[in-house]
Amino acid sequence: MNSAFLIVAIIAAGIYLYFKQTVVQNQEKSEVDFRDSSTQKGAPSLDKTIGETKPICPYCETKLEKKPSRKKQCPHCENYIYKRTRPYDDAHIIIREDQIEDMEEQWAIANGQYDLYKKEQKRKERIKNRLTDQSGNEPTKEDVEFRALNEKATEYEFRGDWGFGRNIRLKMAQNLGKRERFYLAFRMYCHVCFIDINGPNNTSGTSNEYPYFTPKNAILAPGVISLMKDLIETLNYDTEETRKEFIEVTTPIHDGTPTPISPEKAWPKLKKELF
Repeated sequence: MNSAFLIVAIIAAGIYLYFKQTVVQNQEKSEVDFRDSSTQKGAPSLDKTIGETKPICPYCETKLEKKPSRKKQCPHCENYIYKRTRPYDDAHIIIREDQIEDMEEQWAIANGQYDLYKKEQKRKERIKNRLTDQSGNEPTKEDVEFRALNEKATEYEFRGDWGFGRNIRLKMAQNLGKRERFYLAFRMYCHVCFIDINGPNNTSGTSNEYPYFTPKNAILAPGVISLMKDLIETLNYDTEETRKEFIEVTTPIHDGTPTPISPEKAWPKLKKELF
């Protein structure tokens, strides 16, 4: 994925959103409602055996000095050990990397979101198959996750759930950051901050009396600002370079969506926090 692809994707989504605003109000309910009404049909029982409660490496089964309290490499086999909480009994456990997805499933069951979890797994499988067919190579897990997040964010935005969509865009930025795609991560954080400055609401296709955005309720998240500052330092950007990137990223978003605040008016608010 390159910056050109990301820009084109944002512009395309934005233009599509612009023409779909009067249609999406009649679309399906938000996933929040879906979760509330979920019957959990076919959901398996919670696993009381998953993970290791004792200070024992889940890979090589060698005894550790103490149970890790965060992600850590085993000093014996050098595999990464992850700390989690088991939903069956709220026990603090350590797991292998290949068990992370199993833990996500366990929490989906515990939170009454198993149907939604399965829906997202099918989405990822569909995207994975499509990317494989297009390139002839199996895509990375991170690339599949990014595409799935982008698709999910667009669905939220189509329904008028701009707050939920913003949260997914944040996960997209974090996905890029973890892969050290710093330039693209920075641009996605610009996207997130622009939405934040506009004050996103979740309307779920309700009547026009509920605005998509309420600028007076806008909040720039300190955690996001901190991450942007780190990326500005990494990319060696000055104020003007940062402004140009922000305007370039957010202009097509503003042109194709009902955001009330323009990039030019949004920039001073972001500049104040960043510099």
